[in-house]
Amino acid sequence: MANLIPNIYQSAVYDFTSNGKGNAVIDAVAGSGKSTTIVNAIKLIPSTSQVLFLAFNKAIVEELIIKIGQVNNITVKTLHSLGAGAVMGTFRSKLDMNKYKSYVNNGIKYGTLKPENQLDESEINDYRSNINKLVDLYRVTLCNNILDIEKIAEKYEINILDNECEQVMKIVAWGLSETNIIDFTDMIYMPVVKKLRMPKYNFVLIDECQDLNACQRELFLSCLSIDGRFIAVGDPRQAIYGFAGADIESFNILKSLPNTVVLPLSVCYRCDIAIIELAKTIVPQIEARENCSNGLIDREAKVKDICDGDMILCRVTAPLVTLCMQYIAQGTKAYVKGKDIGLNLINMIKKTNRRNIDDVLKKLNAELYKLACKIVSKTNCTFAEAKENSTYSSMSDKIEAIELIANGIVTSDAVINRIDSIFKDNERTGICLSTIHKSKGLESNNVYIICEEKLLLKRAMKIAWTAEQEYNLMYVCFTRAKHKLSFVTDFVYGKQ
Repeated sequence: MANLIPNIYQSAVYDFTSNGKGNAVIDAVAGSGKSTTIVNAIKLIPSTSQVLFLAFNKAIVEELIIKIGQVNNITVKTLHSLGAGAVMGTFRSKLDMNKYKSYVNNGIKYGTLKPENQLDESEINDYRSNINKLVDLYRVTLCNNILDIEKIAEKYEINILDNECEQVMKIVAWGLSETNIIDFTDMIYMPVVKKLRMPKYNFVLIDECQDLNACQRELFLSCLSIDGRFIAVGDPRQAIYGFAGADIESFNILKSLPNTVVLPLSVCYRCDIAIIELAKTIVPQIEARENCSNGLIDREAKVKDICDGDMILCRVTAPLVTLCMQYIAQGTKAYVKGKDIGLNLINMIKKTNRRNIDDVLKKLNAELYKLACKIVSKTNCTFAEAKENSTYSSMSDKIEAIELIANGIVTSDAVINRIDSIFKDNERTGICLSTIHKSKGLESNNVYIICEEKLLLKRAMKIAWTAEQEYNLMYVCFTRAKHKLSFVTDFVYGKQ
């Protein structure tokens, strides 16, 4: 990309950076070379301008610093390090990731945070979990009152048991006054709500703008000088993190700001023509590169076709675990992408306080059943409809994954060790199995999709915003493949 003649879309971005006025939102399709484009654009900004580039994680920051080089007028940070600098510089705060969880646990234990009605032990656990989830969502979505948090609870299908919303209001107010310690979300929340003094820049550039939550968006905009300009790069059809608090309207909100133009990057340099044509069914404007190879869509692929270095994608986790276990049993190197997924499963096991894995699974399945009963009671739906609730299905998928990993194992410690050996992030060899969410930003010459019937999850298609995210996931899934995209027909997952 770096040595290629820029296409018409890239040239328009470069011209806007050098000669334009105001702001730009760059609508970049998958594989459009946005990183190269934005790095080249940064180099066109005069050295007299102070420039801030905001990335989503440290790895991207390190990569950008290498590409851009050490330049005095250019600062590269994550959003969280930007916010943390302002908070710690103002209050000399220290980081404590359990700031709010410890406060909630102690409050429930000693009665300073208690429900109005009598709850049993399992309900108290759910009550605590609801509060912790809502404390985070309240902050990242910039809620202001009880009504806001009630809407958030409804949107994310958090089944309120008692007075969780009122408790969240009190906890957030405490958190804002307790500035000696901050957690990860406080890093971006406190600067916005407390209107802390932020460094100002003539240019602010930010990537993946479609995945910004409301708090992140306000934080980056607060760094613009009076006549400052921003360039936000993203792809609204790769917005897939609404479930985690991302504002699904972030891209549209940014492009609707005054003095803001939209510039497309529509040429995909990753995918061959056949894959582009499939992607066009979701994103019509995506274009193939010049002299692009034909590529291949295989609708009748077999598991035996998959080789070392290939990528396998699925909408949910449990089928990936099943196939990965099969590979490991036959001596084929394979891993499931996502160390944090493994840690989540491990935490579920540890919270049961059971040493025998059968007892762990009994307790987890009992909790799953209770969850379904609560959903039925709360929403007046059938048991079958309750199983389509996103909270239920997410927990069910995780329990199924643990059951699969635990096959033939007696102790929970041994299962934890096996989980550690399966879920990885930094592997470079072997067959990579990944959920579609975890595959974002990745690519492979050959991509294989298993359990195609699980694309466009039925429960998600019933709500407009989650249905749109499902189609976005499908687009992300298709565009991970460079040359060959295959749909596996002979892998049948046990739990349909």
